[in-house]
Amino acid sequence: MNLNKIFTIYKKELLDLIRDRRTVITSFVLPVILYPLIMIGFSSMMMRQETKLEQETLVVYIHDNLETENSNMIQSEIAELETFQIMNKVPNYLRDTYIDLINEKSIQGLIEISDSLSSSGYQVIDITVFYDETKEKSKLTYRKVKDKLYEIEDKLISERLTRIKINKEILNAVNINNENIAPPEQMVGFALGKFLPYLLIILTISGASVVASDLIAGEKERGTLETILVSGAKRFELVLGKYLTIITISIITVLLNLFSMYISFQHIFKQAAGEDLNFQLPITNFVIILLIMIPLITLFSALLLSLSTFSRNTKEAHSYQMPIMFGAIMLSMVSFLPGFELNFGFSLIPIVNYSLLIRNIMLNSFQLKYLFTIVGITILFDVVMVYISINLFNNESVLFRTSDDKPLKFWGKNKNIFSPQFVTFFFILVTLSLYYVGGSWQAKDLMQGLMRTEIILIFFPTILLLKISKTNIKKTMNLKLNNPVNFLIILLSTLPLIIISGVLSQLINMVYPVSESYLEGLKNVISNQDISLWKNLLIVALLPGICEEVMFRGYIINGFLKQGKWRAIIITGVLFGIMHLDPFRFIPVTLLGIWMGYLLIRTRSLYIPIFAHILNNGFAILLANFGDKIPFLGSSFTEGKIPFYYILPAIVSIYYIIKWLETTNSKVQIDQVLE
Repeated sequence: MNLNKIFTIYKKELLDLIRDRRTVITSFVLPVILYPLIMIGFSSMMMRQETKLEQETLVVYIHDNLETENSNMIQSEIAELETFQIMNKVPNYLRDTYIDLINEKSIQGLIEISDSLSSSGYQVIDITVFYDETKEKSKLTYRKVKDKLYEIEDKLISERLTRIKINKEILNAVNINNENIAPPEQMVGFALGKFLPYLLIILTISGASVVASDLIAGEKERGTLETILVSGAKRFELVLGKYLTIITISIITVLLNLFSMYISFQHIFKQAAGEDLNFQLPITNFVIILLIMIPLITLFSALLLSLSTFSRNTKEAHSYQMPIMFGAIMLSMVSFLPGFELNFGFSLIPIVNYSLLIRNIMLNSFQLKYLFTIVGITILFDVVMVYISINLFNNESVLFRTSDDKPLKFWGKNKNIFSPQFVTFFFILVTLSLYYVGGSWQAKDLMQGLMRTEIILIFFPTILLLKISKTNIKKTMNLKLNNPVNFLIILLSTLPLIIISGVLSQLINMVYPVSESYLEGLKNVISNQDISLWKNLLIVALLPGICEEVMFRGYIINGFLKQGKWRAIIITGVLFGIMHLDPFRFIPVTLLGIWMGYLLIRTRSLYIPIFAHILNNGFAILLANFGDKIPFLGSSFTEGKIPFYYILPAIVSIYYIIKWLETTNSKVQIDQVLE
């Protein structure tokens, strides 16, 4: 690796970007002037509008059904409110007429006064205020009337107590006091900690995306990439030079944004707190945030550089960047949500970890162990993404990719329902139907909903698609009789697999604690006392074993076989885990999906993974119901507390089972459906 060449490329790319007026304006100029204009200008405008609103006349009509001394007093008190204008009474009162006037903004409120009797026989004055919550003046009218009515109520209660010679203080049974011990700086940190992570993460991605899409995809579009490729620099040196350029621009963008935000927030909070209060934003926190943002900047830079390398032009690069931006927006908003506290589990999730860490830094409550964990895991991801970028840049078929992606066609002469694109499209449609339709069915009736989900949403669409496309279902799905020994092997593998899956679930629960309601719901599915055991086995074991295997190992896996058998197995397993729509069970379910894909490839028969799926679900139900009656299992499965040392004999057992399976099926090789 020649550092001089890397630096030369870096300097060349940086100078090209700095000469570009658009880059200078969007990355350097706008952050400096944008925040003062938006924050200071917006806050001043808001204060001006609030003052103006408070001074505007509020027109109100009062309809008094009582005409008593108290009701007249209420009318007089409301009429004395500042900026209130009471309309003259009309002989024929119609409520709908005045509600229409509120909708038309001609008046801001309607007040009706009536009365009723309490259970003790005291008169209760009933006051109904009609207003429009969507109109600022009408909402202000209601707020002022409500505050005045609380004062009137207190006055009337005091008069009643005086008449019966009771001191008003008898009502003060509890005196509530509160004292906020948080200093002003921490309160400001609490406020900023909610939206600052979101803002910084989005700015980091947006700043890096503009530069990354131009450095490689833009050069492809302009036809200048070939020129730099024939230079004396090696491919990975070119990648590192461009990578450093993206990082530099991103750091400058974040630095300028933080500086501008700090100055703007300082000005706003000083105005709100008053000039006499010596208030200072915690600048140390902003410095720490800038330092920890560097690993995140490098990660985004590497990811966006990979997308730019893969893209044919800047338009395509921007289309790939949109999902990244959308995902980052959703994950970074965790700082707004209550109940999310930074722990070891969250510190492993990209973007979520930074969002929670920045919030804690602003609150002065961050822990160094989480900070180092987050920075470390981010650097690890960063190294992986740089490695991917270099590999993409060394791949001529990717670097000079010019052909368009194949269309999702499967009708007519060019039918192809086994392309990765179409299979993925079919999977997305089924998964969405499970979420929107199946979820609704199961919410109404769990067991009935599960039956309908498996048959109508999973099994039927798969078979219908194969029938319409005139596919040979028996050949495609490998519906072939198999060696009986394989069924015995699968039977022996079931308990070790359940143990491994259970221990993994417990480990996940330690890192990402599962709620009691979730565990209770899962327990209700596998040990439902409202239906018979046989019906439970039918719905939870037999139906999923057939329907889900027909879809995944019967159809979907065929869409990826041309990319390699193990890649097809893994991709199908991951999709299998995603379809269950359960983040807590994603890893165990994915591993089971990979296992069943391996069984299909190894035995060349769909009946084997179907049998394995049925046994896995069936054993889980039987263990949940009768596990405590088995001496060596005890309450391990019924209470979900499998000893961790169980996993060692389970793994050893699976190892020898695989060896046995390989020997039994040594002459069996699966054929791809499509030649």
